[in-house]
Amino acid sequence: MKLLARKSGHIQNDLARNWSSWNFGQEGLFCTADELEAGIQNCLENDMPLYISGMELWGDELRSADIRELYEGYYVLVDNVNAGHGLSFVELSSDNLDDARVEIESAYFAGDGVCFSADEVELIESVDDIHIFFVK
Repeated sequence: MKLLARKSGHIQNDLARNWSSWNFGQEGLFCTADELEAGIQNCLENDMPLYISGMELWGDELRSADIRELYEGYYVLVDNVNAGHGLSFVELSSDNLDDARVEIESAYFAGDGVCFSADEVELIESVDDIHIFFVK
């Protein structure tokens, strides 16, 4: 059995959304859609970067950026490179739930992870904000 883990305070929203952001949802922008658009236009007109999701976006890169609302009023840069068809997970070496419970205590939830669509996985257990899945 292939097991995965995902750290999230909003796991059901993640599964329904079925896309991941860069930088694990960190360093997004709290704003309205209109404020975001105005900020992007200001950056483009004044040759300035937009800092979002831990990245500086300039010019054409900013024009083509896939920026979406992760949670109400919070925008992030979508990871279409490593997670182009779903959510990012940490692959566990454990092959059973008991071992996975131990492994997640020291798992490192950073880096690129592995990508699976929400319909390819099933949530089997949550321990606080860490969620264990198996690949169907």
